[in-house]
Amino acid sequence: MLKKYITKNFDVLYTVLQVWLDGFVVLLACFSGFFCYSHLFDVPAQLGVYRQLFVVITGIILACSWLMGLYHSKKSILNVEEYRAIYKTILISFLLTSTCMYILRSIDTMLPSSAPLFEYLQFLYKPFEIEGSSQFSRVMYMLIFAFAYLFLTIQRAIAFKFLNRLHARGYGNVNVAIVGTSETAALLYRKMEIFPTLGYQLRGFISHESEIESVAAVREDQILGSFEKLLTTTRANNIQRLVVVCPLVSEDELEQICRVLERYQISYQVLPRLAHFLSQPFNVESIDNMPLISPVKASSRPVYSFVKRSVDLTFALLGVVACIVLLPLIALAIRIESRGPIFFTQFRMGVRNSTFRMIKLRTMYVDKCGDEVTPQADGDNRVTRVGKFLRKTSLDELPQFINVLRGEMALVGPRPEMP
Repeated sequence: MLKKYITKNFDVLYTVLQVWLDGFVVLLACFSGFFCYSHLFDVPAQLGVYRQLFVVITGIILACSWLMGLYHSKKSILNVEEYRAIYKTILISFLLTSTCMYILRSIDTMLPSSAPLFEYLQFLYKPFEIEGSSQFSRVMYMLIFAFAYLFLTIQRAIAFKFLNRLHARGYGNVNVAIVGTSETAALLYRKMEIFPTLGYQLRGFISHESEIESVAAVREDQILGSFEKLLTTTRANNIQRLVVVCPLVSEDELEQICRVLERYQISYQVLPRLAHFLSQPFNVESIDNMPLISPVKASSRPVYSFVKRSVDLTFALLGVVACIVLLPLIALAIRIESRGPIFFTQFRMGVRNSTFRMIKLRTMYVDKCGDEVTPQADGDNRVTRVGKFLRKTSLDELPQFINVLRGEMALVGPRPEMP
């Protein structure tokens, strides 16, 4: 009963929880900044003077978080966009709060109390008038926002891991079916299957009449029904969302499909036909709400490429140092539990479709390792006990810092595909 209620209202409950956690973390950052300033700099400060400032900072950061989309449900594998949004949120909140504090400090001098306009602005000024604002320390003010950025980033990283575990156990998952049976539809199905933590519960495919003459790229038992019997099929399988992947249909047919889904009030997403753009950087320009997509050439971003490579090299070198310390212990644990090589390599697709060997620590028994794409399951008997720990802590990916040093991979980016 509880699981059913949580699943039905998962997005709302998780968003409310996230707002409360963000508010708590920001208040914690405020108190941390206060005590750090008081003790490290040995400066006497009264907590009561700053209590109103703490409330204002918390409110502004929460409002900016909402404006930056931090409370909108988005599916992500690496959660990079959320970390960027946190940075923007803290920066905008800092500038906005600084502006408000400047106005509060200067309003009396800028606008004499005898001025008629001052009386009209009282209803705006008085509620936000903070007692003792002229005594606020700029150092402590900077510390508060530094702690806020640090704590929010850590809290969101932990929350992302927690959310992934909930999805892996079936909480908050959305029943999804794919409209289409083409190679592209089958590829999307496999990608969604590899990442169960995204919260998609795959049910199967719904065939469309436009693909009758083509050979289906999926098994017969995976096809739930035809698009002509859409309403019956979605109700019978409790489908909550459809993903339209029909590269062979015309524009008119695609619009007709979308109109049918809207008429039945079924949530849906559409995979763009130019799906090959999604595997590489691209720019989107808009002309009166008409998007134009163009690939980004590496030569047109030399500064970005240089900075990105510099960051990759810096952190990869730090990772190699960590490998020197940890690898002997991990290698010993792997050899004690099962005989075989310490490392496991797989061919992956790199830059410009070049293949390379991705290095990982072996987490499976030797006779169970292979290049097959298989979803990871909690009860997978192919994985050793040491391997389960390495996967859970991502320590099995430590040798990939060598791939980063070679320029075959990047620290941040899409997961390299198998050839």
